[in-house]
Amino acid sequence: MIAYGNESKSVRLEKIIKQEIAPKLEALAGPFTEKCIEYIISNSKLKQVAKDQYIEDNGSYEDGHLIYLYSGIAGSFYCPDLSSKTVVTRLWKKDEIMVDVNSFISKEDRIESIQMLEDGEIISIGYYQLKAAINEFPELHKLFPYLLIEREKYYIFYHHLLKLTVEERVNLFLKHNPTLINRINKDAIAQHLGMSRCRFSTAYSQYKLNKYN
Repeated sequence: MIAYGNESKSVRLEKIIKQEIAPKLEALAGPFTEKCIEYIISNSKLKQVAKDQYIEDNGSYEDGHLIYLYSGIAGSFYCPDLSSKTVVTRLWKKDEIMVDVNSFISKEDRIESIQMLEDGEIISIGYYQLKAAINEFPELHKLFPYLLIEREKYYIFYHHLLKLTVEERVNLFLKHNPTLINRINKDAIAQHLGMSRCRFSTAYSQYKLNKYN
């Protein structure tokens, strides 16, 4: 068992869920019973993950996970076909919950994979463990409508973003994500914004000129 300072991984996982994650989820869905929290702890895994590591591959809904990004940056992506470039549909940040809600509810295959864009830590729970938790603990039912609404809101925003000019896309992205530019590969940002690295670099240079002049 890997130790983090003087704490084992299991002790640290329990502390993170009880002191940090559970209060945030309760703010969305209402109070959780102690039994529910203990179930989440016993069926979750805390993992250190490295930059470029895949933390979720596309595939069957049964192989999917709900992943809490405790630290780091990750990107969701897919390839429309074998000859197409990678489409980075979302950049995930600390404390965000990554789960394909539609796949979980409809039992459809997941088309997106998730890759770490910098070192970090994740807490994950598998499909069957999550399904059993929802069946046993009614308080968890309220989480999925929230996650579904959040997902839809994001994709409405993202599709709006892609309709803007190159310069407008870069400006809006940096307005909402001012620190990411210094943390992750700019290729991932360019792919997310639907442009080449060259066009992104030109627009970013103009953004800096406008900002500091």
